[in-house]
Amino acid sequence: MLKITTFSLPILFRTLLFLGHSDSQLYDEEHEVLMKLKQHWRNPPSIAHWTPSNSSHCNWLEITCTSNSITGLSLNNTSISETIPSFICELKNLTLLDLQYNNIPGNFPKILYDCSKLEYLDLSQNYFVGPIPQDIDSFSQLRFLNLGANNFTGDIPAIAFKFLAIEKPEDFVDDEANLIGSIPESIGNMMRLRLGFIKE
Repeated sequence: MLKITTFSLPILFRTLLFLGHSDSQLYDEEHEVLMKLKQHWRNPPSIAHWTPSNSSHCNWLEITCTSNSITGLSLNNTSISETIPSFICELKNLTLLDLQYNNIPGNFPKILYDCSKLEYLDLSQNYFVGPIPQDIDSFSQLRFLNLGANNFTGDIPAIAFKFLAIEKPEDFVDDEANLIGSIPESIGNMMRLRLGFIKE
C-alpha cells in the first residue's frame, strides 16, 4: 500500500493544482481560437451557438474533444466563404478537419502543414484554385486527404500518390477536376488520397 507522508502531501497538492491549472489554461486557449475562427469566418449562422457562455465547447456538435482538448472540427456545409486562417493550428491536438461543402476560396492552404497532428483532412466541394503543392507530403501524420470538386489545375504531384489507396488505376478518373498527370502502377498499398474523381 502506498503510504503518503506529511512531507509528500504538499508536493502532491502542488502537482494536482498545476495539472488542473494546465488543463484549464489549454481549454481557455482553445476556446479563444474557436471564437477567433468564428469571427474570421464572419459568424456563419450555423455556428451561432459558438459563444463563451454556451456550456463547454466540447459539447458542441462540430467539436470532438479527447481529454478535454479539441481533436476534431467538423464544419461541413456551414456556409464558410473565407480563407482558412493560420491560427487554426493553434489547436495543437487537432487530428481531424472536415471543411467539405463550403465556399472556401484561395490556393491550397499550406498553412495547415503547421497542424502537426492532422490525420484526416477533407477540403472537397470548395473553391480552391491553382496547383496541388509539390511539397504536400509536409503533412507528417496525414492518412486521409480529400480535395475533390475544387478548381485545382495542373499536374498531380508524384508525391501525392503516397496518400493513395485504390485498387486499380482505371478507377482514377478526372471527371470532376482539371488535374492531369500519369498514375503509377504501384499504388495499391499506399495511403488514401481522394481528389474527388475516384469512382465509388
